[in-house]
Amino acid sequence: MREQASLQLDDELSQLERRMLVAHLARCAECRAFSDDLTAVTEKLRYSPREKLERPIVIRAPRRVSAVWLQTGIAAALAFAALGIGSHLADAGPSSDFSVSRTVTRFPTQVELERELAILEGLPERGRPATTSGFVL
Repeated sequence: MREQASLQLDDELSQLERRMLVAHLARCAECRAFSDDLTAVTEKLRYSPREKLERPIVIRAPRRVSAVWLQTGIAAALAFAALGIGSHLADAGPSSDFSVSRTVTRFPTQVELERELAILEGLPERGRPATTSGFVL
C-alpha cells in the first residue's frame, strides 16, 4: 500500500486502485500516517521556491570513442570470430561435401572416461603431498 500511496501522488493509479487505497487507508492507521507524511513531504518539495545555486552544475558530454580504438575493437572481434569458425571447421575434418552433418557436442568415450578417472584417483587429496610418481603438482 505504501507503493500505491506514492503512485497516487503522481496520479498513476487506476480508478479501482485508487478506491482500494482509500478503503485501506480508512481502516489502517499506520498506512494512513505514512501516506499523510509522504503527501506533506512531496508537497513541500514540489511547491517550495527554487533556490539559485552558487555555481552552476555542469554535466559533461560523454567522451567519444576514438575511431582508432573502435577500428581496433572491430578488428579484434572479427579475428576472434574467424578463429572460432576456423577451429570449428578444423574439428569437422575433411568432407566430400561441405555440409555440416556432425553434431557439435561430442561425448567422451568409455576409454577416455576411464583414463580421466585413473588420473583423478592418482591425484593426492588437497593438502597432502603427492606420492605418485610421474605427476607434477
